[in-house]
Amino acid sequence: MDFKVAVDDKFSGKYFYRVELYDNDPMLGSKANLLSAGVAKKGQDFTGKIVVPTMLNYIYVKRISPTKVPFVTMIPVEKMTNLSISLNGAINTGMESVRVATDLSKSNTLAPKFSYSVADYAVPAGAIEIKADDNNVKIESNKTYVVKAGVSFKGNIDLNNGTSNVKVYIDGEWHDSNNALVVGGNNTLIITENGSIKINKLTQNTGGTFINCGKAEFDVITTSNEATYSNYGTLKSNKAVFTNASLKNYGTITFEDLTSTTTSTLIRNEGSMYVDKGLLTNSTLETLCYIKIKDLLTNGAKIKIEGGGMLSVDTYQSGGTEFNLLANAILEVTEIVKFTSNSNVMQGPASSGRALARMKEVDVKGQWNAITYKGNLEIACSKHTANEQWKTYYVIESPATIVPFDKSTVVIPGTTCNGGGNKGPGDDKPEDQVVTEVNLGTYSYAFEDNWPQLGDYDLNDVVVDMNVVKFQNTSNKVTKVVLKGKLRAAGALKRLAVAVQLDGILANSVSKVTYSRADLVGSLLKLGANGVETGQKFAVATIADDVHKAFGLNNVGFVNTQTNNYAPVDVVITIEFTTPLDSFTFQTLNMFIVNYNSAGNDRGEVHLVGYKGTDKIDALKIANSTGSLLSNTDPFKSINNEPWGLIIPSSFVYPPETKNIKTFYTKFQSWATSGGTVDTNWYLQ
Repeated sequence: MDFKVAVDDKFSGKYFYRVELYDNDPMLGSKANLLSAGVAKKGQDFTGKIVVPTMLNYIYVKRISPTKVPFVTMIPVEKMTNLSISLNGAINTGMESVRVATDLSKSNTLAPKFSYSVADYAVPAGAIEIKADDNNVKIESNKTYVVKAGVSFKGNIDLNNGTSNVKVYIDGEWHDSNNALVVGGNNTLIITENGSIKINKLTQNTGGTFINCGKAEFDVITTSNEATYSNYGTLKSNKAVFTNASLKNYGTITFEDLTSTTTSTLIRNEGSMYVDKGLLTNSTLETLCYIKIKDLLTNGAKIKIEGGGMLSVDTYQSGGTEFNLLANAILEVTEIVKFTSNSNVMQGPASSGRALARMKEVDVKGQWNAITYKGNLEIACSKHTANEQWKTYYVIESPATIVPFDKSTVVIPGTTCNGGGNKGPGDDKPEDQVVTEVNLGTYSYAFEDNWPQLGDYDLNDVVVDMNVVKFQNTSNKVTKVVLKGKLRAAGALKRLAVAVQLDGILANSVSKVTYSRADLVGSLLKLGANGVETGQKFAVATIADDVHKAFGLNNVGFVNTQTNNYAPVDVVITIEFTTPLDSFTFQTLNMFIVNYNSAGNDRGEVHLVGYKGTDKIDALKIANSTGSLLSNTDPFKSINNEPWGLIIPSSFVYPPETKNIKTFYTKFQSWATSGGTVDTNWYLQ
């Protein structure tokens, strides 16, 4: 496919950005194959072509800024025919730091609503006084009561006796370590700014309300049935359980054990909250200011973090959690987060601004698509479970990007709500990130020599691994290529040559070909002064004129298809061009074998499906076999779509001698007859 990558240039075209395309994550994983690489800057996009394996789901785009910061994002292959990536503007601002405005309120869709003043909860005139020596206080509906300032009350107040709309103010102190208070019937308990409550257990239900503006301390808090907690002061509890209820914090809360359940449960923090152990199930946590949790477990929960807010967790286990980070929000994991299901989603802003997920370690191994990162989100993490070849544990949807843990680029001003914010990149001096050498990886080629007959169809008559390295200039033009071949097998009892045509590259466009094994070429396929085969329109380079002789055999015989008795033969072919090429990929390599006994101008050649023969192929044989043995649409596949040549994006485990590939690989036949649309991973079985 064709591609174009445009970068968000923060240096006005003064320096090059390096752009690389891979088939796997090049930063987290160890088995990423480079598909292409080049440079880009303002006024110069990186354009070219890439060849991808049929079963590839994502293309990974890595960009290295002039300040040496690497960014990686993922592009789904199935949604495109040609790849056009714009890494700039509102689509992606991940190439360099984005200096955000200091007025964070402009992006606050969850803006704090805290407007508390002392007068809001002042004791009203006419409130019925509760005296220090009162024991069991009887209350009546629609009335107001007060423990006045300076009074130390130790008795009991029944706020769940069938009454409703009762308000009790604690302006003094209510300390009773044995008291288990239940607030219900839409009754309200208010601790004023000067007040203090310290009892064993507080339970709120049937619409009960608790408002703390002073100091409140409990061993256990439980709520249910639309009960509401509002804290403006200091609230402490060893255990807190919220069910069908809401907690809104504008002051400081400390919980040793916090549990919230049901979808209607809301915990909203606009102050500071400290939790030792948290369990959130099907509930919502809104973080508008600072929350610190040592050990957190969430299942089916929703977590929202506002701009300027921060949720900091030490150890975290997340199942089916939906994260929504607004512009300038920070999610921090100081030790490890484990995503334990395949339905976690972490969303950054949809348009302007960026959010930061700063995570020391992420573990998702064993969970297919465990976490999807999306939106304008930067993930700062250096220790993250890597996607494996053909196994996707996580997805980073562009414009989301991942950077090294210590290379975060999002600049977020420090506030009292976000632990100092995020400083962004250091002052590294920018410099060009050039690309002069691109290793496109290694693919296996395997051929059956009995074309147009299938023969024993073991596809091991010639097996060669080919690595391609291209060299290019700062305009991303290719000046030369190095083909590093490894002959692995010759499972034929006839002499065969193996060569490669550079499709689309004229023979006279090659200035020089250098062969590391000159003794293996030039006898059967005659070479011109520039090192390519004579009499051809397009450049043809020889890998070996006689595959058996390359292995040191004077006669034909099975090589490495019955036993592995011969060492592979390495050849290096360096091809230089008179004029730099726009692109060079594995698709340029038209690999083929030649029957030694028909090597003239009407020779027998076997190519891959989708490729054409050279100028010297026996066209009459094609014409005579088309429609009977050969497909009407392609001479290098049978009437049943079976190929005589394969290219495999890994080192191919070819069948042993005379073992039909259809039997050796049980999914091969369905893949071939479907035209390559099903069982695309047949060679991995």
